[in-house]
Amino acid sequence: MTEVILFTQETCGACATQREKNEGIEDAYPDVEFREVDIQTDLETAEEYGVRKTPTTLVYANGERTAEFIGIVDRDELEAAIESAGKQSPGLANRLASIILG
Repeated sequence: MTEVILFTQETCGACATQREKNEGIEDAYPDVEFREVDIQTDLETAEEYGVRKTPTTLVYANGERTAEFIGIVDRDELEAAIESAGKQSPGLANRLASIILG
């Protein structure tokens, strides 16, 4: 599963710009889960992900971070990261761990 998390805050002008750039992207990737986290109202989640600046966009594939963008990210860069994450083999980390740990 691919997940995209956008960390924002209400007073952040660049966050509004990022939202505009992302507009309609959910329709283009119906199998991707998109979330927005306001770091002022959900500081715990921001700390959990190690986010200190907004906007920050994180892309995950099967629970593993595959891309991180701090600041405004162009739509084509974000789409490339989503498509790359979608190609990640499910359970890759588990298979590697079993190989390494033997």
